[in-house]
Amino acid sequence: MGSDLENWKTQIRKGYLELCILSLLQSRKRVYGFELLEILDGIKLPLKEGTLYPMLNRMTLEGTLSAVWETENLKGHPRKFYSLTKEGARMLGEMRDEFEKMAKILKSI
Repeated sequence: MGSDLENWKTQIRKGYLELCILSLLQSRKRVYGFELLEILDGIKLPLKEGTLYPMLNRMTLEGTLSAVWETENLKGHPRKFYSLTKEGARMLGEMRDEFEKMAKILKSI
């Protein structure tokens, strides 16, 4: 039974993380990976690099995010900045609607 609960929590969190990442990118316009880790940690949604970067890569390949390496005007390492695409904004809207619908159903129960 415990593994069933852990599996459920993993699945819920995966979708929720994607929703949060898209929402953050919409509000902040562009963010690099480590900065995103710090933001998520600051809002009590800690994430490991090994979870975030594959998710960002997948979302980039799917077309919901765009990624651009920036090397100029930076101190230190080059950084890969992520931003929301038009497809990502559309997807975010649909995800928010679905999330709100599910939360409303749960509250009504």
